[in-house]
Amino acid sequence: MFFDRPEAGLEAMLLSLRFDHSKSPHNLAEFRELVFSSGYVPKIELAITRHEPNPRTGLGSGKVAELREELDLHDLSLVIIDCELTASQQRNLEMALDRRVLTRTELILTIFEQRAQTREGKLQVELALLKHAQTHVVGGWSHLDRQRGGVNMRGAGELQSSIDKGLIHRRIFNVEKRLEKVVQHREQHRRRRHRNDVLTIALVGYTNAGKSTLFNALTASEVYSDDRLFATLDPTTRRIALPGVGTGLIADTVGFIRDLPMSLVAAFKATLEEVSQADLLLHVIDASAADAGRMIHDVQDILTEIGAGEIPTINVLNKIDQGVHRNVECMTGIHVSALERTGFDELLVALGAHLGGITQLFEVHLPPDAGKLRAWLYGLGAVKDERYENDGTATLCVDLNDSSLARLRNAPGVDLEPVVAAT
Repeated sequence: MFFDRPEAGLEAMLLSLRFDHSKSPHNLAEFRELVFSSGYVPKIELAITRHEPNPRTGLGSGKVAELREELDLHDLSLVIIDCELTASQQRNLEMALDRRVLTRTELILTIFEQRAQTREGKLQVELALLKHAQTHVVGGWSHLDRQRGGVNMRGAGELQSSIDKGLIHRRIFNVEKRLEKVVQHREQHRRRRHRNDVLTIALVGYTNAGKSTLFNALTASEVYSDDRLFATLDPTTRRIALPGVGTGLIADTVGFIRDLPMSLVAAFKATLEEVSQADLLLHVIDASAADAGRMIHDVQDILTEIGAGEIPTINVLNKIDQGVHRNVECMTGIHVSALERTGFDELLVALGAHLGGITQLFEVHLPPDAGKLRAWLYGLGAVKDERYENDGTATLCVDLNDSSLARLRNAPGVDLEPVVAAT
């Protein structure tokens, strides 16, 4: 295998390879989107199904010869394969085709490397790249000759591949040490939020489901978003006002995709912990996608894998402005359009109900010196009406949950009266 990165803009052959034991079917549309996102140009698209992989190249010798003729005919120098090959299979296939071959993992790593902007994101991508490279130093470099030994130059010396593996191992150790500091920093923030009872919401979902657009609309932010896979890589957290609850935090996280490489899951452990430690997940679903059901299943599998499968979740069916596919018409969830900013009132009410529990209307009578309590109630977004008496007492109509009620009942000079709905 060559470790140079093919230059962006190259035209490529796209090869979707599946075997009888493959868990996922061919998906050339998503594969094509991945290739576009990485900066390469699809020229030829092929879907090949085999009973089992050839131990040498993954493909049979006849198919390899056929592919080489096709590559020569269209003068293509890059093959991108939607499959994982062993290091030796990839190297042998490159030699047989006389072309650079990128696997699915390398394609996703290329996209992540392009998208990472923050120091943490760059470290996580570097760690994933190094761990992938560590398993692929198998004699494919042009300089993997034995180094001459010392002591009068006797002996064959150490293989260059062994030296390279040692260098990669030391680099992995250094990057992991630096990432440990990031994890400690995040853990300190989580402990502080826990002490201050700050509720956290995490946006999760398949890549390109519209998470960043929804995040921007809910928080009046300008996080980068685009209609392409993995447009947003670095996690971002902002404050959000929750009815009846107050101020919480909402985090935009990296999108998921089927067959997400395990090296990425491991490298992005610090980021994914934000998901596993959240109080509530918003699963953003592209309601217009024909394969939305498969995407939902893939996301749920990854959430279970990272220990977030049991966290309370609200399904947010996004992109309803593009239509709702029949596969998700009967799904329980809140219909929104992040682009047109519709359905947000229902979404915010649902967030408050999930995080604050069941609420009830009360009349709260506050003495004139209870300014902090009044400000706190307004900060919760719970005040529906307010009036003042001649003696300066304030009477507020508020929507409260159990935890807010407990605080008010313990406050001196405060009277509470439940509001009985008219029948």
